[in-house]
Amino acid sequence: MMFRRLRATRVENERPWDDRARNPRAYHRVEDLLEDLRIIERSLIENRGERIARGRLAHLIRNVQVFGFHLATLDVRQHSARHRAAVAEVFAAYDLFADYNALAEADKVRVLTNEILNLRPFTAQLHFTAETNETIGLFRLIRRAKEEVDEYAIQTYIISMTSSISNLLEVLLLAKDAGLFGRINIAPLFETVADLEAAPQLMAALFANDAYRKHLAAQGDAQQIMIGYSDSNKDGGYLQANWMLFKAQRALARVCDEYNVTLTLFHGRGGSLGRGGGPANRAILAQPPESVRGRIKITEQGEVVSGRYANVGLAQRHLEQLVSAVLLTSGRRPHYAQEEQWAGVMEELSESAYRAYRSLVTKREFLRYFHETTPIDLMGALNIGSRPARRKATQDISDLRAIPWVFSWTQSRVNLPAWYGVGAAFEQWLGPKQDAKRLAQLQEMYDGWPFFRTAIDNVQMGLAKADFAIAALYASLTDDVTRQAIFEELCAEYERTLTTVLTIVRAPDLLEREPVLRRSIKVRNPYVDPINYVQVALMRRMRDETDPDAVQRLRAAVLLSVNGIAAGLQNTG
Repeated sequence: MMFRRLRATRVENERPWDDRARNPRAYHRVEDLLEDLRIIERSLIENRGERIARGRLAHLIRNVQVFGFHLATLDVRQHSARHRAAVAEVFAAYDLFADYNALAEADKVRVLTNEILNLRPFTAQLHFTAETNETIGLFRLIRRAKEEVDEYAIQTYIISMTSSISNLLEVLLLAKDAGLFGRINIAPLFETVADLEAAPQLMAALFANDAYRKHLAAQGDAQQIMIGYSDSNKDGGYLQANWMLFKAQRALARVCDEYNVTLTLFHGRGGSLGRGGGPANRAILAQPPESVRGRIKITEQGEVVSGRYANVGLAQRHLEQLVSAVLLTSGRRPHYAQEEQWAGVMEELSESAYRAYRSLVTKREFLRYFHETTPIDLMGALNIGSRPARRKATQDISDLRAIPWVFSWTQSRVNLPAWYGVGAAFEQWLGPKQDAKRLAQLQEMYDGWPFFRTAIDNVQMGLAKADFAIAALYASLTDDVTRQAIFEELCAEYERTLTTVLTIVRAPDLLEREPVLRRSIKVRNPYVDPINYVQVALMRRMRDETDPDAVQRLRAAVLLSVNGIAAGLQNTG
């Protein structure tokens, strides 16, 4: 009978929702299947069938618990601006507020809190603009997925570019309107340096909000918080982004402890070093221990998915490394007596690195150099994401999405997001005569502090994957004035970073303690380098070509070269 019910469930789930007649024989809740399996389990245990109960049946029960009828849980993510626009339009349509956007943040919070606690519906029929209808309709779709497929089919709603309490309350209002109050995790995503700094205070105020606290109580007082590695790096450079992420995690853990909330930090890591990539095991061990406590969530993106999971043996090893790191960092961790002093050094280094980085990316010639010496303008034609390369139709670095930003610097073999500003920070802190006492302190930090060691080892990898002989070819694609203003700065900072990092790690060459990785890069480069030469030649020809058909053929060839370089270099996006 159970088998027949499962078969009926499968047939029902294969049909479109709008053409689905409810079959009374089918299981409509995975809990009903689990209860039937528990009956068998109890019967076996009571009748000397423990071997089957603890073996094959236990394995089946665990599969049902993990996969349900939904296979994999889907996260939904949308930009905070979309929710704000939708809420503003609904308020205006019902003559509640003509201009919700003009309200001060405190007034927005008060209005949203009252509306969430109000029993009346927020919307009725979807008679708004197409964009608002889509935003509101998404929450109704989530509710239907929970009802039609499985309660766990969709569990988390992520808010990109969260910068205020109202950003979360707007989503909670739309969720409540769709019948999802207390049924979905609302996860803020803090991406920029400024938002990471403000995140602890924001979450403290949110936990004190009556409406949100009721929603959180229904979720078991558990909160997911997502932190972004990509935009923080693009905003502040490698060293400051890593330090701000470390500090934010520690402060968020303390806030959650204060309000008795169980925290799960969601790490928005990409494959490249500029987007939080690198060895995941070491990255977890380098986190503040109070930010893990047996719970972590990590994105796996791009070529990382195939690199880590295409082979069963590699997938198992990678997952074991993740579990091992989480267990180790959740247990008794060593106490670093000098960590407070080391943190003060990191504050100084972070600020110096930020100034060096911003002085480059805000130069008048920088954007021209970036567009003319990398394939960034072709990124929109690549199938590397569902979103355009820019958030807005501007030429400002802040509106450029992080994946194309990192991807383009990798293609030109500069690898800027993985190291720029680090050398200037170390050189300034050590002084012109390289203070021996300060150098010894940096070496002590590298030897004894997992955070600092992981950060510096990733810089080593970023430097090792850069190639300034090839980068010079890309630099030749722009004019002399632009090249002199930017490329010479890149070369000088590369040399500074290389020299200071090798001095700190006390090694003659990069990746001296990572022979396997070092050899891998050395073996791959002879196959990748010729594709870079081809790509530069194709880009130059494409810019000089006037025939539209020829331009199309050249563009296709450049995109093929982009894929080839990405496949060869790895850790690209």
